[in-house]
Amino acid sequence: MESKSASAPSLDRPVAILTSFVYFVQGAIGLSGVALPLLLRQKGWSVSQISTFAFITGLPWTLKLFYGALTDGLPLWGKRRQPYVILSSLISVGSWLGFAFFHRDTFLIYALALAANLGFALTDVVTDALVVERSTEGNAQLYQSLSWGFRGAGAVLGGVVGGWLAENVAYRWIFALTALLPITTLAAALFIEESHMSHVARGSSSIVEPVIRSLRALFRGDLKWFSGLLVVGSFSTAFSTPFFFHLKEGLRLNEAFLGSLSSITWLGAIAGCLFYGRFLKTVSLRRMLGWSVALNVLGTLSAYLIIGRVSAVVLSLAGGVVGYLSFLPLIAAAAFLARQKGIEGSLFALLMSVNNLGQLLSTYIGGKLFDIIGLNRLIGVSALVALTGFFFVKQMKVNLKN
Repeated sequence: MESKSASAPSLDRPVAILTSFVYFVQGAIGLSGVALPLLLRQKGWSVSQISTFAFITGLPWTLKLFYGALTDGLPLWGKRRQPYVILSSLISVGSWLGFAFFHRDTFLIYALALAANLGFALTDVVTDALVVERSTEGNAQLYQSLSWGFRGAGAVLGGVVGGWLAENVAYRWIFALTALLPITTLAAALFIEESHMSHVARGSSSIVEPVIRSLRALFRGDLKWFSGLLVVGSFSTAFSTPFFFHLKEGLRLNEAFLGSLSSITWLGAIAGCLFYGRFLKTVSLRRMLGWSVALNVLGTLSAYLIIGRVSAVVLSLAGGVVGYLSFLPLIAAAAFLARQKGIEGSLFALLMSVNNLGQLLSTYIGGKLFDIIGLNRLIGVSALVALTGFFFVKQMKVNLKN
C-alpha cells in the first residue's frame, strides 16, 4: 500500500479546465446521437448501410498512435500541444456546421463526418498528452476522475437533450448546436501555458520510431493476447445499430425516450466506475479480466430481455454498470502492459486504437450479418464471440497485479 500525500494534490488549472471541456464534449456529442441515424434512415439508408457509415467515419479514432507521434515529433510554431488542440477544435466546429447545411449529398455526409471525428480524436489524444505531462504521483487519479466524471455528465445531458431535440427540432439545427460544443475546447486551449521549444528534433525519425516500436511490441508476448481480447470483447457492439432501429421501429419507442435510455446507461456507467474504484481496485487484474469477459457476455445476452419501456430502462441502467465493470479492467490492464517499455504513451494509444478498431469492425460486420441472420441470432453470435475472451485471458503469462 502506498502512503497518501499529506497535502492535497493540486491540478494544473488550465489543463484541468481543458480536460473537463474535452471529455464533457465527448459525452455531450450524444446531442446528435439520435438525430444522425434517424436522418440517414429518413434518406432511405438500410441498417447495413448505416452500420457501414459508422465503421468508415469512425476510423479516425483508430489512428490515435499516429496523432500522438505526430504531436510529439512535429511541433507547430514551437509548441507540441496547444496549436493542435486549436486546430482540431476548428476542424470539429467547421465539420458540424457543414453537416448542418450540406447533408443532402452522400459524399459530403461521409467527408464531413470523417472530418468531425478526426477533430474530436486529435483533441482527445493531445489533451491526454497534456494530462500525462502535467500528472504527478499525487494528482494522476484526480485527472482521470475529472475526465470520466465530466464525460459521464456530458453523456447524461446529451442523451436527454438530444432525444428531445430529435423529436421536436429540425435535424440541421441539432447539428448546428453540436458545432457549438468544440468551441468550448477551443476557448479553453487559448489559456494553456506551454514553453516555446527553440530546439526541436524534427524529422520523420522522431515521428516514425515510436510507431514502429509500438507496432512491434503489439505482436509480442502478452500484448498479442491482450489485443485479441480487446477485439473479441468489442464484438458485443456488433448488434448496436440493428438494435437501435429495433427499439425505434419494432418496439416503437420515440426519440425522446431513446435519448433518455442513453442517459440512463451512462448513469449506470458512472455507478459502475464508483463501484470499481471503491471495492474492486485491489483485485488482481487477471481475475478482473476473467470477470470482465463473463460480465460482457451477460450484458450482451441481456438484450433478449428488453421487450418494452420498463425492461429497457432497467436493463439500460444495469448494462451501464456491467459495461464499465467489464471495461475498466481492460483500461487498467492496458496501462499495466504498456509500462516500462520506453514508449508508454504511444503503446497505450495503440492499444486504445485496437479497441476502437475492434468496435468499428464489429459494428460493420454486425450490420452485414443482420441482413443474413436477423437480430436474435446476431445477439447470440455476439455473445459467443465475446465468450472466446476466456481463451485469451488464459494465454497471458504475466502476473497482472495492481
